Amino acid sequence: MGFSTSASVVIFAASLMYMATILYPFANLSYNRVMDAKKNFNDMQYDKLNAKIVITNTYSDAGNLNITVYNNGSVTLNASKLNVIHDGTLLSTSSFSVSQEGVWTPRNFINVTLNGITSGRTKIITSNGVSDYAVT
Repeated sequence: MGFSTSASVVIFAASLMYMATILYPFANLSYNRVMDAKKNFNDMQYDKLNAKIVITNTYSDAGNLNITVYNNGSVTLNASKLNVIHDGTLLSTSSFSVSQEGVWTPRNFINVTLNGITSGRTKIITSNGVSDYAVT
């Protein structure tokens, strides 16, 4: 092997090392993002599997429908992030009120009042997708 061949092999090896030092931080960043996404997904799945809500009581009072909802799971939920579907229509947050905003701990009740609604099929959905429905 001549000098020119040895020099070209050294140049190729040096360029491969240089390219690897440039490529590694990007590959590592991508790997870390994938691992963070997996962790977030697993946390969401854990919360969804351990959350359960039950509608325990519904009654009409003064032209409003009052719904009592029980957090029967082992996960703390956010009561201010509830969605309400009534007769197939998603209600805006101004159409209903929740008795307790913010933290909704396990084994506690909240009351949801639907303004101007007295009967129909109602579904309460938490921020992680756990739901229950009642027909009044």
